[in-house]
Amino acid sequence: MSEPRPRTESELVEFVRSSDVRAPEELHRRVQALVDADSRAARRRPGRDRSGAGGRSRLTLGLAGAFAVVAVAVVVSLSGGGAHTLTLHQTSQLTLSAPNAPAPAESAGNRAQLAANVDGIPFPYWEDHFGWRSTGTRSDRIDGRTVTTVFYADAQGRRLGYAIVGGTPAPTLSGGTVVWHDGVPYRLLSYNGARVIAWLRNGHLCVVAGRGVDGATLLRLASWT
Repeated sequence: MSEPRPRTESELVEFVRSSDVRAPEELHRRVQALVDADSRAARRRPGRDRSGAGGRSRLTLGLAGAFAVVAVAVVVSLSGGGAHTLTLHQTSQLTLSAPNAPAPAESAGNRAQLAANVDGIPFPYWEDHFGWRSTGTRSDRIDGRTVTTVFYADAQGRRLGYAIVGGTPAPTLSGGTVVWHDGVPYRLLSYNGARVIAWLRNGHLCVVAGRGVDGATLLRLASWT
């Protein structure tokens, strides 16, 4: 499964309108202005340019700029909240940081788990099944919440961070693109150049993020049991 991405003007506008969190009106005006400007420019260009490589490249650049605005708006909406509330923004930062403790070993009692957990929620052992080995861990405390992160790497040198936030209730999730799998809603989004997936496990916020890792891979890892 691949993450949907706007490819035309109509898809771009529909993406903004269908976002779970209503984007600010200013965002909608900016996106529409970009689309209108590109349409006017296309009408002024010679007919051969509209359908040629030049026309396609200008349209692609216009859509890419508009999509970047949408992505930023989604991240901003997720990082909001009160001054004393742990946010998805903060948790995502931890998954992209560096470990400060050794990697947990494989669980002796369950080959699908590592010997590390948060409030009884175990971290997965992915090495045999997916080729992602645990490389380190870290523990942080933010706004009264303990956040434990386990880091993984694959043979290609890609790196992931898997964070579980201790305590309940979990921080509220909103925004992003929602993908349902086995009755669980997973939220896919971008943060600081990385792909991020967030969901709840037994009432606890879980976040997995990594650069150079596509949304389909994140969903496959996050939903594996």
